[in-house]
Amino acid sequence: LLRLIAQSGGGVHSLSHVTGGGIAANLARVLPAGTWVDVDRATWTPPTVFQTLAARGGIPLSDTEGTWNLGIGFVAVVAADRAADAASALTAEGIATWQVGVVSDGPRPNGDYVEGAKGVDGGAVRLVGSFAEGAQ
Repeated sequence: LLRLIAQSGGGVHSLSHVTGGGIAANLARVLPAGTWVDVDRATWTPPTVFQTLAARGGIPLSDTEGTWNLGIGFVAVVAADRAADAASALTAEGIATWQVGVVSDGPRPNGDYVEGAKGVDGGAVRLVGSFAEGAQ
């Protein structure tokens, strides 16, 4: 990640270490206020451990999204014109990389967005769609 930041020429806007609180809350707090992103669940399959824990607990996987990272440990917010280069650089370092969404500003669609997470008045994030094949 440090190499990516150094080589990006300012293309890396923020990084979010997705820990407790889930994907939406952790990403929302590193986005500027007034911006939003729809994270597309179809871009990844949560690891089996999360699927198994949810199934054994008798809860839908979507109900765990506010607690677990579901396999996304870090999110890099990069300039749109640098996204492909950033993904290539991370992949070359052996880091699994994929695009989960696009940051937008202005009016956002109606929906259940997470914002104001962890005491930070940042952007807004919601997870949309269904997980990639294999997820429950």
